Amino acid sequence: MPEISDIASEANIRYRWIVAASLLVSAWLIWLDPLINRDAIIYLRAAEAYLQDGLAASQQVFGRPLLPVCIALLHQLTGIPLLYSGLLITTFFYVVLCLAFVDTVRVLGGKRSVQLIAAIVILSHPWINHTRASIMRDPIYLAFVMLSLRELLLYVQHQTVTRQLRWTVFVLLATLFRFEGAFLAVLAPLALLFTRDLPHRFRRCLQFLVPVLLAGGIAMLAVYAYQNLRAEGTPLFPAIGLYVDRLLAFPGVFTELARASAEPMLLFTSREDAPVAAVAGLAAILLLNLCRAITWPWVLVLFWGARAGIGHRFRRDDLAIIFGYLLTVLLYLCIFTAINRFMLERYAIQAGVLLLLFLPFFLSSLWHRGGWKKYLVAILLLGTTADTLHNGERDKLFIVSATRWVAENTAEQASVVTNEKYIAHFSHRQVDWSTLQRKRFKLESILDEPAIWRDSDYLVVYLRPRQEAFWQQFVATHALQELRSFEGERTGRAVVVALRPAGPQLPPRIN
Repeated sequence: MPEISDIASEANIRYRWIVAASLLVSAWLIWLDPLINRDAIIYLRAAEAYLQDGLAASQQVFGRPLLPVCIALLHQLTGIPLLYSGLLITTFFYVVLCLAFVDTVRVLGGKRSVQLIAAIVILSHPWINHTRASIMRDPIYLAFVMLSLRELLLYVQHQTVTRQLRWTVFVLLATLFRFEGAFLAVLAPLALLFTRDLPHRFRRCLQFLVPVLLAGGIAMLAVYAYQNLRAEGTPLFPAIGLYVDRLLAFPGVFTELARASAEPMLLFTSREDAPVAAVAGLAAILLLNLCRAITWPWVLVLFWGARAGIGHRFRRDDLAIIFGYLLTVLLYLCIFTAINRFMLERYAIQAGVLLLLFLPFFLSSLWHRGGWKKYLVAILLLGTTADTLHNGERDKLFIVSATRWVAENTAEQASVVTNEKYIAHFSHRQVDWSTLQRKRFKLESILDEPAIWRDSDYLVVYLRPRQEAFWQQFVATHALQELRSFEGERTGRAVVVALRPAGPQLPPRIN
């Protein structure tokens, strides 16, 4: 078994440098991406609804409005615009995530050099950092998950009530931001049963489970009571209710899925194996996206470290806790994949970030072996850093230009139909949000129904290159003319069409 000299007590890395680096990375990526993400528009609209009409109005816009409420409160306290309040919250929790990740590596026994590699890994990982320029719940959720994991690891080493309370607070906060945190709240404490050096394991497990189950029960009663008081009669959390309904309907759906999979894939008696083929297909989707989320170079390094036996040098109880978290997250991802039949790297990174905790130790071991392995580590770290700091998001600046033109050159009461949420929100014009959301802001779905756009003043669309033929046919069929076109380099263009030239319009400004 190779020696791993990195697990030792040594002076810790100075965390203020991690804070500074995280802030710089966020500032750079925010500058690089001029277009806020689509989910952010929902959060900003929910924050506006909260400021105007309170929590119930915010909840109607977005079912779980904790992040929008935080954005609105920060705006009220500081006067910072809602957009920048949201970006500030995301930036802050990226700092927390980076610090929690590096300190968890320290708790696992990593010395200063390993902590330094851990800082580079978390600061440069492409999929972990891809939402730094966005307003998302993901970094907040991951930060609280990592903080809760750190507290549970510390608790195993030294049992105190303070650490137990901190774990409870962190895991409940994670659940408030993303529902899947409930899986960790209920199942993660079971990992204590598989520790070796923890005394009274069953009692310790119950001490963690009882508070979260009690809090969950109180929350369910409160939600039920509040739901009965609502006059609308609509579900309070429709997205969660939809997932529950899909889970209950899964046996019938799976039967149809297996039958459909058997038609093109299997012949003769092999059709009896259709359920196995369906399960294998869903598992392959999950595994593929998990590897993509980790990134393939790091998958290979993790595989090498496991084969080299480096993982066996960790404390057994620490591994029990980490694998308990990992299995819980994978259980949720399996359920999600089964009922939705898709998986994204964005979701799979929940499991990926837990596996990345081993990466700094494996990379440090490679580094200390010298020779070409040291250069390999340097190339991998530099490569992921370059991948994170460089992207093509700046190419979407033309959408911002089109939005600004509409805001400056049309009347305030003008109505706009668009397939881009950024244009709909930041143009500050009249938009039928409910109709466009029902069409999922898809260009073809919107234009195929003239009732949606024919009575509006302007049609402002984001055209991808593959949609040009469809657009030209649409313009010719309805005898429309492009008023303005804002060209992008590779990602398409934005087009403004005046549907009612005699309607409200201001003369174009000369820039």
